[in-house]
Formats: sequence, structure tokens, C-alpha cells
Amino acid sequence: MSIPAAGKDQRRAVFGALDYASGQVAWHLQQHKDGVGFAHFLERIAQTWPGDDLVLVMDNVSYHRGAAMREWWAAQDGRVVPFWLPAYAPSLNLIERVWRFLKQKLACHRLWADVDGLTAIAGTLLDQTEARFHSDDRPAIRLVKDLCSSA
Repeated sequence: MSIPAAGKDQRRAVFGALDYASGQVAWHLQQHKDGVGFAHFLERIAQTWPGDDLVLVMDNVSYHRGAAMREWWAAQDGRVVPFWLPAYAPSLNLIERVWRFLKQKLACHRLWADVDGLTAIAGTLLDQTEARFHSDDRPAIRLVKDLCSSA
């Protein structure tokens, strides 16, 4: 996901992963969306769960399949395996629902002229977001804490 800010191009790339079992959202902010930055993010994910074999549900964005990523996948020696979704099927990738939730919260009655403020609140929201897609007894995506009371 990209976070645009007012003025000259001050975009930041937010890479994210959703642990389907726990609902935990892991994220990392980068200057650009590219394979090198994404490989760095996935390295952090792999280090978060060092003893586990991981299956990463992936869409077909170009930087997921570039040269830097092919090298990264090969270096994993089967410990981290991509599960490729069909092209042009964002509704199948559950992290897309988290991005939509985040964008709704950030765009609500706000225009952002301060990229640092925008990235700070985006980080706070992502840290406090839990996304569970297999639970019928509560909202699927919710803030773990009320953002207003934590300010």
C-alpha cells in the first residue's frame, strides 16, 4: 500500500503481512515499493517466526516476482513458500481488507499535509489493528484499543 501526502511526491510504501491464525498485522515502512524493500520486509517476517515453516499468500504484483525476490525465495530453501493467488483477484487476499480499513480510518475527515504525522498515525493504527476472518462473534477487523483513549 502507498501512503500519499500533500505537496511534492512524498509517498511511503507500507509492506504488510497478516497472520491468519492470530490476526496480528506485521508491517514495515519503506521509501519505495520494490523487490529489495519487499525482500527486506519478508526477511523480518521470517525472523519473527524462526522455527516455523511459513506459507505466504501472495498476489502477483511485479515486485513480488522480480530478480531480488527470486533470489530471496531461492535462499529460503523451502522454509518460506509462496502461495500465488490468481492475477487480478485482490478480493482473495485478506490483507487487502486491512488496507481498505486503514485507508478508511486515515481518510476520514482529514487531508494530510504532514507525511511524518501521516506515517505515525498509520503505524499506530496498524499496531492496534487485529484482523480475524474466521470469527462470527465480533467484527472481522477492529482496533485492539480505542485510538482516542490511547492518545
